Amino acid sequence: MVEPNRLLASGSGHLSLATLCLSVARLMKDEDLIQLATDHRVIAVVRARSAETALRAAEAAIVAGIKLVEIALTTPGSFRVIADLRRQYGDRAAIGAGYVMSHDQIDRAIKSSAQFISMPHTNAPLIDTCRKRRVPPIIGALTLTEIATAWTLAVPLVTLFPAAPLGGPEYVSAITSRLPEARLVVAGSVGPENIVDYFAAGAFAIAVGSRLFTPGDLQYENYTAIAERARGIIRLAGVA
Repeated sequence: MVEPNRLLASGSGHLSLATLCLSVARLMKDEDLIQLATDHRVIAVVRARSAETALRAAEAAIVAGIKLVEIALTTPGSFRVIADLRRQYGDRAAIGAGYVMSHDQIDRAIKSSAQFISMPHTNAPLIDTCRKRRVPPIIGALTLTEIATAWTLAVPLVTLFPAAPLGGPEYVSAITSRLPEARLVVAGSVGPENIVDYFAAGAFAIAVGSRLFTPGDLQYENYTAIAERARGIIRLAGVA
């Protein structure tokens, strides 16, 4: 079992996390987030029934080498989890807020030291708020029109969710062949069996949630299994 305050070993990667994340007060820029996604390719999305479970699950992923962690705001105590992770592991991973739906949530996430804001949809006023507060937004889209519209807003990353129901890697390939410049983070049922295919289809990065943090492992506090699964995902992403 992963201990809450275990020190992390330095992971491999082309960009120093310490350089980007050493200070809680350090503002992350769009180019910083893009570089992290380029170098590390995996965003771990944590959603749990309690703050303690979310914290320990995120720790397991970070210990395994995940460098981008998103805490879903549907998790009870999510803002405290973000603050705790930034304080304990801020020089080892970038921590953001996910499932963001309102200006108030952006404000609270920033006050909790979130380094990026991930929203499941495209909302121009919320993106504008992120710009004013100088925090990078990751925005959600699904269809070709939605993704093209999102990309015109000059955001660093666009999350394609959910990819699986529309054809998985084949759908991603159809999108990237028409919008090759869009930096797509593929999400929704992304797991070991399709990670390689998604990158081959043109995914810029992947977001992995329940296939990394399985309900059973969260319920029975099997954080060792989460860490081992995270290592496998990193290997499949080609950044181990």
